[in-house]
Amino acid sequence: MAFDYTQGDPKIIITEDGSNIEFQGGQPVMDQGLENAAFISWFTQRGWWGNDLFQDPNQQVGSDFETSCRQAITISALQQIQNAAQRALKWMLETKLASKVVALARNPASDRIEVAGLIEPPGRDLTVLLAEKNGANWVAQKENPAYKRITDGN
Repeated sequence: MAFDYTQGDPKIIITEDGSNIEFQGGQPVMDQGLENAAFISWFTQRGWWGNDLFQDPNQQVGSDFETSCRQAITISALQQIQNAAQRALKWMLETKLASKVVALARNPASDRIEVAGLIEPPGRDLTVLLAEKNGANWVAQKENPAYKRITDGN
């Protein structure tokens, strides 16, 4: 399957100091998959001004994930962070973009929290998946993920 490297959204790379966009040959690395959707769901706070553009509350974004990450790291805080991450991705289930979403939070070092979002596609059959509204995003994520183009330099 051929991919147009100019399509999609600029790939957001989360760093300790915020986020970056990687450029190769003057062109930002584009992401046609689902990583940006997860990052936007996590890191857009409630009350974001862009929500004023949407009359339908289901189209508005915003979560308490980032706020939950700002507390002291305790067992209880890790559970709250994990729950906030899970809630922020719930829309993927409601819109049938995913069949399963699991968020995991852990504390590998005293000053660091790692959060992972595991998102499963709505079906295993590629033909059925391509017929889904966002099926092409799943194929792009599998076949040509942005992270691979950043590390491989392609």
